[in-house]
Amino acid sequence: MKSIDLSIKLRPYENKWVVLSENHQKVLGFGNTLEEAEREVRKKRQDYIFIKLPPYDVKFVPKNQ
Repeated sequence: MKSIDLSIKLRPYENKWVVLSENHQKVLGFGNTLEEAEREVRKKRQDYIFIKLPPYDVKFVPKNQ
């Protein structure tokens, strides 16, 4: 699968739940909570993926254990 740069497409959704199409090409909905985001896409007849975007002024570095 070709990598996709979502940085510009997702910029308006800082600190929100975003619903992406299964191929990651389209934003199908968003919300402040997972429930709000789900409500926006519940009636759409396609597969989708949820992602929580962090605040952009926060750094996240996962720790290997």
